[in-house]
Formats: sequence, structure tokens, C-alpha cells
Amino acid sequence: MSENVKYAVLGSGSSANAYIFEYNGFAVIVDNGFSAKQAIERATSLGFDTEQVKYIFLTHSHDDHFRGIEVLSRKLRAPVVVHEKLNVNRKLKTHFYKRKDIQPGPFYTDGEFRFKAFQTSHDAEHSISYHFELGSLIFTIISDTGAVSDEMIELAAKSDILFLEANYNEQMLADGPYPDYLKRRIASNHGHLSNLDAMRFLNEAGLRDDSRLNKVFFCHLSSTNNRPDVLEKDIKQYLEWPGDWVICRKGEPLACN
Repeated sequence: MSENVKYAVLGSGSSANAYIFEYNGFAVIVDNGFSAKQAIERATSLGFDTEQVKYIFLTHSHDDHFRGIEVLSRKLRAPVVVHEKLNVNRKLKTHFYKRKDIQPGPFYTDGEFRFKAFQTSHDAEHSISYHFELGSLIFTIISDTGAVSDEMIELAAKSDILFLEANYNEQMLADGPYPDYLKRRIASNHGHLSNLDAMRFLNEAGLRDDSRLNKVFFCHLSSTNNRPDVLEKDIKQYLEWPGDWVICRKGEPLACN
């Protein structure tokens, strides 16, 4: 593992999500549901230099991922990488510093940084996520998707580090306070992955003969329909993959290495 690669969860959950990755003076942020000030403070408290951020990647336009990207991109003078067909104008109060349009599928390269976007299944227009190489490590983020694809399994198996959504426990969602329409939305193919969905995905991707996956961070836990202790119980019951795992607690910054 490259000792020069640093990465962290600035926050994860239903309210605000953001990740940061840094290698040899080159850093990227994925999503920002916090204010720009909060995101910078969180990153700085974990030892990151936000002046090194070259790009901010957007997965989709829901507020818990989008809310602070606009201001942050201008403060850091960092282009926002977005799906080429995504129209964010109605959500913008002013403007991004710059916008970099990409397509799902092909790889893009900037020096030692190489990445590709892939489609997710979520109730947001042109929802995507990212697979990228930084230093000697390969990362994939799979979150905010109600269904998984063969491509996601392939990319996860090719990764060293996976950030994987475990949004809800199925029984907690069924018994919980949400109205029926919202329960159906969350559990649909355009909603989120349950704990059991995450275990099935991880068993399939991680147990492949060619898998290089060695660590998973379970992220985007619902504050209403999941708890770390419930997820841990589900992991111990259903997870066959023998690698290392960490549960990202709601809203808490987490230095990952």
C-alpha cells in the first residue's frame, strides 16, 4: 500500500456526504453536502491541505451530496466534474468555478490520476459514481444506488478500497416511521442499498478469484433505518468475504489510513 496516499470520509449519512483523497500534492474531493467552510475545516482537521484539491467530483444533485459544492469549487478554484448531460442550473445560486463534463465509461487521466465514472440507479438525473487510481491504490465508491450492475461488481473487484452503501436494515425500514411511499422509494431499484444488499454485493465482488479488494468502508447509513450495531450484526451474519471493514458513523469525519 502506498504510504503517500491519504484518504478520509469528511462525513457520511443522510444529511451530508463528502470524501477526500490526496497523493503527492494532488487531491480530489468527491461530493460535498456540507458548507464549504465545514468541508475545509473537516479536511484540515484530518491533516489535508485543501489548496492541493484539483477537482471536485459530483455523483448526483441531491442536497446531501451537492449542497456545498458550488461555493467550495470557487474557494478552492477547483473544477467540478459532472455527467455531461446533468443540468444543475436550477440548483445553482451563482456558478461553479469551472465545470468539467465527462461521460460514464471511458477512463480520463491527469498525470498519475486516472478515473472513470459509471452509472448508478438512483432517483436523481444522470446519477453516477467513480472508480479511480491514485498512487498505487485503486478506489471505488458505490453509494446512492438501488440496484447493482455487473460493471459495479467488476470495478469493486479491481479495487483495493471500496466505499459501499449500507443504507438501511430491511426490518427497521419496514417497522419504522416513514410513510409507505417513502419506504417503497428507499427499497426500490432507484433508492438505496440495504445491509443485506451490501453483503450480497461484497460476497460476489470480494470472493472472485481475481479480486484484489482488501478493505471496505460501509457508508451512507440512514439515521432512522439503520444503526452501526445493527449493521455490525448483519455483517457478522451475512458477510462471507474475509477482508477488513469499517463502519462510517453518521456525520463523523473519519481518517481512513
